[in-house]
Amino acid sequence: MTRRSLLSLALVALTAGRVAAAAPLDVSVKDVHASAATVRTTIQLRDVVPDRFKKVIEQGGQLHLRVQAELWEKRSVWDRLVYPAVIQILRLGGVAPTTAVQNPMEVTIDLGGRDRLDSAEQYYVHVVATIGTLAEREVDDVGDAVFGKESDATGLASFGRAVFRTALKVSDYLQSVSADVKSKKMSGTEITRP
Repeated sequence: MTRRSLLSLALVALTAGRVAAAAPLDVSVKDVHASAATVRTTIQLRDVVPDRFKKVIEQGGQLHLRVQAELWEKRSVWDRLVYPAVIQILRLGGVAPTTAVQNPMEVTIDLGGRDRLDSAEQYYVHVVATIGTLAEREVDDVGDAVFGKESDATGLASFGRAVFRTALKVSDYLQSVSADVKSKKMSGTEITRP
């Protein structure tokens, strides 16, 4: 086997091992209520940082937690999206890697105006949470192993390095952990009750 084949196999084995070691991200809708003008939901996240990402935080890296929430009206034929999806992105780690990430963690999201709710209809909240990272230092190290140091690279090696680096970044992002959940069905009256 050639050196490149061995490195490719090692890279595939390393990637497969990281996927299998992931702990699940748990998401639940804790509360949905309306204030004077806004419908708001509180989302509870458990096991926010899977084992495979703990090393990233310990080394001072950042994780990106994306939480998307939607309020849907339950209908007999097809459900209706009441508000466009609201997305919050939180950065975990980075500046203070020694600070522990709360477990469980609560995120509150304003979904939209209260005036879009009908007290006689049924509603539910759909939430999708995704946590991931781009491990740039690892990408650089693997790129150096395959293509040599950037300062030593010629035209073709430089192009190969750029393509390889981009592919690894996309691969790292696509290996993120996601979870989604739908809340119980609630009437408009339940949501708007003080």
